[in-house]
Amino acid sequence: MNSKRVRPKSVALSLRGFELAPEQVESIVGLPVSEAGTKGERAKPGVKTLLKRSFVRFAIEFPDTCRIDEMIPALLAKLGGVSHLCEVRDRVLPEFFEIDLTLPVKNSEDQEGGFLPPSTLADLSRLRASLSFQFI
Repeated sequence: MNSKRVRPKSVALSLRGFELAPEQVESIVGLPVSEAGTKGERAKPGVKTLLKRSFVRFAIEFPDTCRIDEMIPALLAKLGGVSHLCEVRDRVLPEFFEIDLTLPVKNSEDQEGGFLPPSTLADLSRLRASLSFQFI
């Protein structure tokens, strides 16, 4: 296996473009954020670019042996389940409600395939969440 991996395998829920303070969204979800930013603040320290939207991101990492079909259900369970997240979405009213899969496969000897079962697709549909993939 290649030891030059920059980021581990992970899945995250991101909410972007809402009027509440990120701390309020964190409180509504009931778990600490992995990352957050407020509209109008600097995107990163020392950078002049300002954020156009407030955002929060809740991420969890997985070992390389974890299958893709296990990742989204684990995230949804950790964040309180689909019903709770629908309530969060309806209270926060984000412009974007996204599930992001980060899969370090480009330089890996273990290139993998994968699938998402119908139950996971149904959960994503119920959440009205988009799904993105980062292959790194």
